Amino acid sequence: MDTRQPVYSFELLLNQIQHLPMWGKQVLYALLRQELESSMAKTTMDSFSHEDLLPLYRPQLTHAGTRELDSNTGKVSTGTLKLLKLSQQNKTVIDICMSSAWTLEQCAIYLLEAMDKELALRPSSGIIMGTINYLANRIRLGEYLVKIGRLSVEQLDQALRTQRYIEESLGEKTGIANVLINLGYINKLDSEAILFFKEESKKPFKPLPISPQPTGGAAAGPMIDAATFEKLQRELLVAREQIRQLQITNQQQRR
Repeated sequence: MDTRQPVYSFELLLNQIQHLPMWGKQVLYALLRQELESSMAKTTMDSFSHEDLLPLYRPQLTHAGTRELDSNTGKVSTGTLKLLKLSQQNKTVIDICMSSAWTLEQCAIYLLEAMDKELALRPSSGIIMGTINYLANRIRLGEYLVKIGRLSVEQLDQALRTQRYIEESLGEKTGIANVLINLGYINKLDSEAILFFKEESKKPFKPLPISPQPTGGAAAGPMIDAATFEKLQRELLVAREQIRQLQITNQQQRR
């Protein structure tokens, strides 16, 4: 009987994807591109380079953070202490979330606590730092758009003045997103994409359990039960139909 415990790791999942044949990667790319383009504006997607993605960030401890792990003074929350331990193992944010069953929002809150107490270094990327603050509700939409380069400070100031004028002169409450859109500083897709991203950050990453590599012999595959296997089969049929529709669309566009 196999008594090994399943391991939840984005790195292991990514490793399996990297070993797919090129045609398999092509299918994944086509499906993911279609989903992302339907939920996020291209201008917003282009604002994030590989180095500016919070899920791929590896938190770094300060000397004080290392000492806290050694002494465990009890001055930090249990979640932040766990984040420090996993950061010491050079884990990325997405792996920290997966192994802890956290949402990205939860991880951002613990990261801020660690940085506020000078137990973790602040990221060099202003976009990552802005994302952490935004997901942890330290800054609002307008300031976040400035942080990721979608808005200038002057534009945000003008939008805030306009918002106050509408509220004071007309007695109407209006969100900053609507003001920014009406001023032509951003489009509706940009606003919806950022708000959608924040809502999605409240959802945990729920991967399939991936078995650890055995000490000898062939590598073991994913450990899944019958119900999960049936669910995967249904999803595969849906994916095949989506691929077929993509092929039909591509053929029609070439005519």
